[in-house]
Amino acid sequence: MSFRDDEPPPANSSAGREPIHRGSDRVRLKAYSNDKAPLEENEQQVLLELVDTSSASERSGLDLVAVLDVSGSMGEYGKLDKLKTAMKFVISKLGPMDRLSIVSFSSVAKKLCRLHLMTVDAKEELKGIVEKLSAGGTTNMRHGLEIGLDVLDQRLYRSGRVSSVVLMSDGEEDSPGASLAVDASGTAVYTFGFGENHDAEVLGAIASKSRGGTFHYIRDEESLTIRFAEILAGLLSVVVRDLELVVSELPGHSKIIIQEKDEGDTAEHGRYRQRRQNGKVYITFGDLFGGEARKVIIRILLPAVHRGYRATVLTAQCLYRIQGKDFYSPGDPLRCFIHRTRSASPDAKNPKVEEEEDRLFYVDNIEEASKTNDYDSAHGKLEETHKVLDAKRPNRMIIIVKNELQQLLQLKTWKDLLASLLAYKVSHDRQRGGPFATSRMRRYTEQADKFEKDPNEEPPSVDDEVKEEAEIAMKRPATGQHRDPRILWRRLEHSTSGWLAWAMVILCTVLAIGVIVAGVAVFAVYIFFKPKMPCLVVSDAHLVLLQYDQGGTVQNLQMSITVRAENNNSKADAAFSSIDLALGFHGADIVLLRAEPFVVARNSSLPLQYNVLAVGPTLDLDGMRAMDESLKAGMVPFDLFGKARTRWKVGVFVKLRYWTRISCRLRFFFPGNGTVVPTDRDRCRSR
Repeated sequence: MSFRDDEPPPANSSAGREPIHRGSDRVRLKAYSNDKAPLEENEQQVLLELVDTSSASERSGLDLVAVLDVSGSMGEYGKLDKLKTAMKFVISKLGPMDRLSIVSFSSVAKKLCRLHLMTVDAKEELKGIVEKLSAGGTTNMRHGLEIGLDVLDQRLYRSGRVSSVVLMSDGEEDSPGASLAVDASGTAVYTFGFGENHDAEVLGAIASKSRGGTFHYIRDEESLTIRFAEILAGLLSVVVRDLELVVSELPGHSKIIIQEKDEGDTAEHGRYRQRRQNGKVYITFGDLFGGEARKVIIRILLPAVHRGYRATVLTAQCLYRIQGKDFYSPGDPLRCFIHRTRSASPDAKNPKVEEEEDRLFYVDNIEEASKTNDYDSAHGKLEETHKVLDAKRPNRMIIIVKNELQQLLQLKTWKDLLASLLAYKVSHDRQRGGPFATSRMRRYTEQADKFEKDPNEEPPSVDDEVKEEAEIAMKRPATGQHRDPRILWRRLEHSTSGWLAWAMVILCTVLAIGVIVAGVAVFAVYIFFKPKMPCLVVSDAHLVLLQYDQGGTVQNLQMSITVRAENNNSKADAAFSSIDLALGFHGADIVLLRAEPFVVARNSSLPLQYNVLAVGPTLDLDGMRAMDESLKAGMVPFDLFGKARTRWKVGVFVKLRYWTRISCRLRFFFPGNGTVVPTDRDRCRSR
């Protein structure tokens, strides 16, 4: 059987691979953690949330293979008719840059059509194929899955396209568990168990082992079209692909704790593929449906420290692909800060972290219930879980999972309960569908419900919806538009009584006079005392040694830097505190430079001598390229940045507090004598 017969997609539906780009903000990254942590060694949890903010107009073309069970049991309870309706809905929704292939299986599997572009004529052809489906034979699901995967694996045109398999079955396969031997790890396989007699454990395992797939349980009386519609809504909105989160620990400030599991290292409760390398954890999420979010808890160990400071405990950045091009989140990596202080409570927990831990507690317990292989034991486990959650302080997620628990506790048979447990578990593991459904998914399910009632009225295609969304966005008024104050005043006159309006006028007048008087007073003090801002100045710097290997690691850095704290005020001493400087190369922090609080007398300065001995981080590809070019050019740049808090008096009563910040680049002649470029040194002062 030939599989290299897929129809060529339109030229604009995919893009070739290009180098990594900055500036494509399709994923918003947020961090939630405690604001404070004790000085003693302690563990902290950081919740990282990734939210898709892309537009469906940027979506990639979809290659979808529907692998459908047409065994004899599909002729019962009208299931085959429901399957035909569901497939006709899918065909109607696909756009002209999408492709669909249909594979049926009973005793043997057949590829009924190649990957067809969804033109108007092709849609009619495929609807005809669906209408001719008939039930008969046994359930050779393994053969059907193998052919479905081969259609995708051997296609000629795949660059920049989303690919997926939809697998539907209503019974146990001929050789129990045979499909589990098929490797579907490279493809998203969405499985649908139709009716109580399907093999939920096999279908659930296929989805779990695939690349982002989910398992869905549809009872005989329920709608298959609605379940197909929910997943189709996601597949037709994929912009962000191969999403990966890179989390970096900060040596000396934090260490990421890895939880060992049978399948290898995983970030705490991450349930996603990950690897650890050079102090970084790479967590792989796969493709994101439009509007979806992913949450993962990172556990970190904070070392004991002697004094309080604002610690950067981890950094995070997203990498992903859009239409075959590689991107990473624009700007600097997200930094998570925790203030190390004696006043921090060791038992404090961020509400967002607590909410996610409640969800994961629920998922762990329904997984345990599914493994009991006994209705009464599973039911007891669920009741116990419900009691624990009932005793907790309510939050949004507790309400959601308690509702799911109540639905599970109402089920009367083990098969029904097991299938529901596995479907809920996979949904929570993937954070997809169910309580994680997007607005587009909900809209598609509404359309599916209408289509089932009247199949002759076709739903709008995905392209029609994208155009409509774009038109609505164009018509939506921009936020922050200027409003004529005269119009606002007239509204005020009509909406308030006269005395209230006059009271507001008088109050505003008094405030304006007060501001003017205060401004004049400050100006007079300035003219009389002529205060000058204390500042930090780099007076000398020397690069003694730089050892760098081809793997991108700064193995040994020796440098001396003299930072002078200056106070040019003639009438007041200046206090410096919270000095927090960092030395970095190409966005990678190498060493932190700090100093205890001190006072600089009037019209004087105090030198701070830093002798840097550091083992730097492993640079990324751009950093390695920059280091190689710098060494070849004989001039290596390092970035010095940070801030210090200053305090001094102006006159008798006025106390000023001010953050002075420094950010400059110091270039060193290296290999060479290691001296700093004089102009860089002279310009390196805080503001």
